[in-house]
Amino acid sequence: MTQTLTQALDIEHLLDQRSMTPLQILLAVLCGATMFIDGFGIQVMALSVPSMAAEWSLPATQFGMAMSASMIGLTLGAAVLAPLSDRFGRRPALISALVVVGLTTACTVMATSPEQFVGWRLLTGLGLGVSIPICNTWAAEYVPVRRRGMVLVLINASMGIGAFSAGFIAPLVIEAWSWRGIFLLAGVTPVLVALLLWRWAPESLKFLNARHPGDPRIATTLARIAPDIDIRNVELVRQTQSKVPRVSVRSLLSPVYRNRTLLLWSLLILNLFNLYLLISWLPTLLQSVGWAPADALRAAVLIQAGGVIGGIFLALFLDRGKILPALFAAFLIAALCLGLFLWVPSGSGWIPLLLLIGGGITGAQLSLNALCTTYYPSAIKATGMSWAGVVGSCGSISAPLAGAWIIGQGLPATSILALLCVPALMCAGAVLLMRSQWQAH
Repeated sequence: MTQTLTQALDIEHLLDQRSMTPLQILLAVLCGATMFIDGFGIQVMALSVPSMAAEWSLPATQFGMAMSASMIGLTLGAAVLAPLSDRFGRRPALISALVVVGLTTACTVMATSPEQFVGWRLLTGLGLGVSIPICNTWAAEYVPVRRRGMVLVLINASMGIGAFSAGFIAPLVIEAWSWRGIFLLAGVTPVLVALLLWRWAPESLKFLNARHPGDPRIATTLARIAPDIDIRNVELVRQTQSKVPRVSVRSLLSPVYRNRTLLLWSLLILNLFNLYLLISWLPTLLQSVGWAPADALRAAVLIQAGGVIGGIFLALFLDRGKILPALFAAFLIAALCLGLFLWVPSGSGWIPLLLLIGGGITGAQLSLNALCTTYYPSAIKATGMSWAGVVGSCGSISAPLAGAWIIGQGLPATSILALLCVPALMCAGAVLLMRSQWQAH
């Protein structure tokens, strides 16, 4: 029944009170697809290193900086470019980022040395750094609050699924068209998703209402989400943000928040170091102990499959306020499994170890990302999230370089994997020092 009386309409309240419509589900699916291809694209570099090293007769360790370059670009993109979506909109920012990711990934096939890879992967990382946070923001602004947590977990888990699928697609493509074929595939898919977003995805209603309250796209999108409401008979409530004092990293290190901040930062650095060393070098390490190239690529992404399962499982404890015991157990299991590489013979026995390590390390990272949002009050929450990403990137950027150095020292793969139990145990120790009451802020 069409409303006939002019009344105030709060878009945020409208979206939260209603069930998800096909349009909102479509947007969430497209954001999930974006995260899927981002995960695929990030994993492709590590999966291609053995093939490139063999073709160019170079040691795999020569590609350490090339793998770190994408993480450097990702950090810069998230910190500098992603906030521009608050000015220009989620839709153009994400579409542009995907086009950049696609073109620069495809152009990587022109590289003829590891040094040239650095430039292309840096540019690819800039696009990834924009697309990942905007996917979360755009989806969160359309999903009802009662379903938002699980939807965002699933969208972020799509990144792990994309990386996992790369392990099964890459061997076939590399065998048929060499490493250049997998980079071309990873370059075409972001552009295709960008076209789908351009054709089907509406701009964020909350963004339009805040920045362009008279924009005709508001009425068009509302007609698809709430056809019973006649936009001509309502007055939209414009959401405005009250000005808050400018805050800096010193606020996070004030006596009230210092302990939680330092523990969070320590956890992020250590866990991301483990995660990205495994993502970057596991295919090479598995081949060094005799795994066939195709089998090594498939097994290397099992940590992503375990991460998806572990992340969803840990999210259940997060909702119940029991995340700290669950995280402690996850890190202990990961540390135990890493140590077992010294005793379990190489082969099928490593498959459950890789799955459990993924659940403990990759799955824990999803929970840590969510935990960051609960440890600070609204006035400094954005600053806390921003610095958590910046500090955590120290682990993800240094890991490929550290892995290259360690492999270059001639240590056997089993010893390298076992050494990673040390950061995992340090993470478990840091969790013991955290306090559940911090989550109330």
